[in-house]
Amino acid sequence: MRRVKRSAYHRAGMLCAMLIMSVMLFCYPAPSAQAGLWDWMEGISEMPKEFNELKGQYDQMEQSLKDSQQRYHEMTDKLNGENDQLRKQNEELMNRLLLLEEQELKQKQQVRRIFITIATAVGLLMLYFVMTRVMRVMVWSRHRSR
Repeated sequence: MRRVKRSAYHRAGMLCAMLIMSVMLFCYPAPSAQAGLWDWMEGISEMPKEFNELKGQYDQMEQSLKDSQQRYHEMTDKLNGENDQLRKQNEELMNRLLLLEEQELKQKQQVRRIFITIATAVGLLMLYFVMTRVMRVMVWSRHRSR
C-alpha cells in the first residue's frame, strides 16, 4: 500500500508541476524566438509560392535566353549569307573593273597608234611638199643657168 501512496503523490506532484509550468507559459509574454517560429512557419507555408515564382522567372529567363540564341543564330546565318553574296558581287565588280581597265588601256593604245599614224602621214605630206618645192627650185635653177 505504501507503494500506491507514493505513486499517487508522485502523480499529483507531476500534475502540479505541469500546471505551474502551463500557467507560467501563458502568463509571461512569448519570447521573440516563438514569434520568429510563427514567421518561420508562415515562411515555410509561403515557400512553395516563392519557389513557383522563382521557377517561373527561371523558366522565363531560360526561354528568353533560348529565343536570344535562336535570333543570334538566325542573324549569324543571314549575315553569313549576305557576306557570301556581297563577296560574289565584289568579285564580279572587280572582274568588270579589270575588264574596263583593259578596254581603257587598249583604247589608249589604239588612240596612240592612230595619232602616230596621222603624225607620220602629216610628216610625209610635209616632206612631199618640201621635196616637190626643192625639186622645182632645182629644176628651175638648172633651166635658168643654161
